[in-house]
Amino acid sequence: MIKYTVSASKRLWLLACTYIAGLVLASVTLAILLAVGSDSLAMMRIGIVVQDVLMLVVPAVVTAVIVTRQPVELLRLGKFPRLQPLLLGLLTLVVATPLMEAVVQWNEGITLPSAFSDIESWLRRLEEQAGGSVEFLLGPHTFGNLAVSILLVGVLTGFSEELFFRGALQRLLASTRMGTHAAVWVAAIIFSAVHMQFFGFVPRMLLGAFFGYLLVWSGSIWLPMIAHTLNNSLYIITRYANAPEASEAVSATNTSWGAIIISAAFTAVCLTALYLTCNGKKPDPEQKEPTDE
Repeated sequence: MIKYTVSASKRLWLLACTYIAGLVLASVTLAILLAVGSDSLAMMRIGIVVQDVLMLVVPAVVTAVIVTRQPVELLRLGKFPRLQPLLLGLLTLVVATPLMEAVVQWNEGITLPSAFSDIESWLRRLEEQAGGSVEFLLGPHTFGNLAVSILLVGVLTGFSEELFFRGALQRLLASTRMGTHAAVWVAAIIFSAVHMQFFGFVPRMLLGAFFGYLLVWSGSIWLPMIAHTLNNSLYIITRYANAPEASEAVSATNTSWGAIIISAAFTAVCLTALYLTCNGKKPDPEQKEPTDE
């Protein structure tokens, strides 16, 4: 049971303040790198490393160290997942792909009422800009760029985002009167919202909730980190494996109802097996944490 040195509200405020400070520092650093660097792709990649470290890793670690004398336990860094939950977690990602593709297509197809057409146009421009930034970051389709992209967008992003959103934010929310399940979903909503992509909000929120329950059930931050890394890496590999025209054709193709139903059924089976493997009949250890000190 973790003993905190400050109140629940101060813990969350500290995390928020360190995140905002990291955001400002990372934005200034990235602007300087792009202004003075001759190789904009290299500077962008360096900026992504700086951004992940300053905005996500540093706030999570600093907050954990300040609010408790058990920072490793708070962030769930000290326990490594067993092989069976790890394999089940990764399998769940794979079998859920058709289902998630259907959710992605549905979310992308949302249209706002005509009165909000200007807002919708603005949101879609943001979406296009985000997609363009990702394409630029991935660089030309070469093996070297593929390896670098997996390290940056796959490994580093998977590690840093899970450390902040699940290890720090979700864990601190769960230590309040909010409770475990609400904390999982609130953290998932914030995780999706900060990406500023309205037409990808729902699938990213569901993915965040999945990572959140991986942490709750396994008691290890490493399981959602590995799953997040795999998810991002598969996306990158798919982008490199297909020409831009082919990628657009794939995204425009509707997933069949049969594939969606089968995917949903197998996803439910995998989630159930994952929960039982991690916890069985045991009570959730997260529920035993004190609500405040």
